[in-house]
Amino acid sequence: MQESFGMKRSTMIAISTAALGASTLPAQAQSADTVRMGVVGVEEAALPYYAQEKGIFKAAGLNVQLTVLPNGGSVTQGILGNALDVGVTNSGSMSAAYIQGLPLQMLACGAVFSPRSPISHLAVGKDSGLTTAKDLNGKTFAVSTLHDMIQGTVLAWIDQNGGDWKTIKFIEMPPPQMAGAIVAKRIDGGAIVEPFFTASRNDISNLGYNYSAVNGNKPFQTLGIAASKDWLAKNAATGKRLAAAIHDAAKWANNPKNFAEAATMLATFTKVDPAIIAGYPRLSFAESNSAGLIQPVVDMLAKYTFLAHGFSAADLFGPGLV
Repeated sequence: MQESFGMKRSTMIAISTAALGASTLPAQAQSADTVRMGVVGVEEAALPYYAQEKGIFKAAGLNVQLTVLPNGGSVTQGILGNALDVGVTNSGSMSAAYIQGLPLQMLACGAVFSPRSPISHLAVGKDSGLTTAKDLNGKTFAVSTLHDMIQGTVLAWIDQNGGDWKTIKFIEMPPPQMAGAIVAKRIDGGAIVEPFFTASRNDISNLGYNYSAVNGNKPFQTLGIAASKDWLAKNAATGKRLAAAIHDAAKWANNPKNFAEAATMLATFTKVDPAIIAGYPRLSFAESNSAGLIQPVVDMLAKYTFLAHGFSAADLFGPGLV
């Protein structure tokens, strides 16, 4: 997800308020606690949608108003501008927000990398002749956001596989545009997330699973749910129930018996062809909060100086949430 924290607060408020004119999903019937939540229409951010559609929020006494925004940056800006209470954010952006002292706290762990469902692929053209990390030396490579988690994972993979990332020119590009740019030879490769990789796999090939280099091929969080620090301080009990509901949705989503239903729901949520959704494994989700799922990302970003310094990932979470 593409995110940025370089804007002035007034600009954030203006953008986030305008962004809330985007698609808003039907809320559950009115209940005691209303929560304004921002999501992005990708599978990594689907837990709140699952929780709404399966009645998990309603069962928890929550009236969650889901708003689908174009990217994670819009969600973050919405929270900071008080247009949203909670929303999705990737682990790298959350870490950068913490370093900058922005009033965000981690509410619930969400999507996690696993070898079964790699989420992102290092993609190159099928006729490019690029087959190894060394082949990328001196090339132009696209990532969704510069100096963020996904670029860090690319650097880690190149480091571990014998390439020299310092020779590579990195540019920022939305994932849906990457495959076309590779085929047109405007770039040499890109870190393409699902479902965009699967949608274009006739034209591109996979050089390697870049996320596998971050934590020894063990799970780590790619995307979670963040909350306004002020909202969480005033709604601690609601926040805990919301986190529990998110993780109940994760348990549902992780059950293979529900993969087919999840794929059908995702086609509606993401507006992607159902055949493409069915063409790659369902993603994995954290079923509880764990600082250990985020610490590898913090350490990686500090190593490549995308963060000024490292810190304990436990500090990201609101009180009593980890």
